[in-house]
Amino acid sequence: MSFTHARLLRNSSDHRAVQQSTLGQDRTFSITGSAGYGLLSLGAVDAKNASDVVGWSNLGIPVNDFASMKQSPFLSGRITYRNTRDFAVSIYGSYFSKTVSSSYDGPNAVLQLERSVGATDLSLGAAYYPAVQPYFFQWYLQVNLGVILAHATAKAVGTQAAKSAGVIVMVPLVDSDGNYKKAKTSAAFFVGADVPLFLRVFLKGEAGYRVAQVGELDSDITRFGVQSDGSSTTLFNFSGFVVSVGVGIEL
Repeated sequence: MSFTHARLLRNSSDHRAVQQSTLGQDRTFSITGSAGYGLLSLGAVDAKNASDVVGWSNLGIPVNDFASMKQSPFLSGRITYRNTRDFAVSIYGSYFSKTVSSSYDGPNAVLQLERSVGATDLSLGAAYYPAVQPYFFQWYLQVNLGVILAHATAKAVGTQAAKSAGVIVMVPLVDSDGNYKKAKTSAAFFVGADVPLFLRVFLKGEAGYRVAQVGELDSDITRFGVQSDGSSTTLFNFSGFVVSVGVGIEL
């Protein structure tokens, strides 16, 4: 082996060692922004939407099916403090919102339905980094405990044809606007990895499961201008599998 070849190998090894050190003992604070995708346990919400479609169809207003609420992208951010090689603590936040709609426009009626569901997740986390780590990335086990702020809306606006003095006119059929919300404790478990990209910049990937059974939401519903309070008839479960990829910066 030539001297030049040996020197190149040594420099490459030193570069990998620097990357490993940057991801490990040398990091104190870091901030990460990520985008992800969740597969949530909102089957009860989908079932309620499907039931409403059947109900309107039985009244002679065949609205189209709603899209599923169970799959949705989300955005998240994390501030991490790591003062030892093995452990780190963090503040985590994520947000998602999804809106679906259904409608009918016919000679006998016009109807527009809109449903939305979303949540803000705020939590504190702790991560453990096993002693055995690869050269090119650091992997860890993460636990988050916090609160989920769930919200949902349900709107319906429609008119129907009626005969008045021998003339067909459109009269109000439905006009309702429901807002739902509730806060509940949540927990999440992740496996993650940090991969160095440039000096103090790294790629972060996480996959895990969130437990967030919220149940009934507190409701505020207005029908034809009359407001009423109560609880939703649907159970909301934001538990599910989540994956995310993002970019972090060491501070």
